[in-house]
Amino acid sequence: MAGNQHASHTAPTSIDTVIEECIVSRGNFYLGLWAGRQIGVAEALLHDYARSVAAAEYDEPGSEDVFRKLMHDFAANGVAVTRDEIEHQLYRSRAIAARQFATSD
Repeated sequence: MAGNQHASHTAPTSIDTVIEECIVSRGNFYLGLWAGRQIGVAEALLHDYARSVAAAEYDEPGSEDVFRKLMHDFAANGVAVTRDEIEHQLYRSRAIAARQFATSD
């Protein structure tokens, strides 16, 4: 049919991918809460800071952008922390998020 415009079709994202993205995002939020407390973010601003950490995940694929943000924030606030400490907390935060996701309705 001439003149018929069809929107391009994109395959739906698999449910496993969506679940993994939710776990990663929630885990990064928890990581942000931990990091914010370490650097002295005021309680009233803590959730905003944690959301900014979760948003950093979407700058580029993988978690390197989150590590970069946190290493910068720790250094800017004079808090000594190693990448290993951040990685440990990241895995812990994601494990908590996964458990919560698994037990939710």
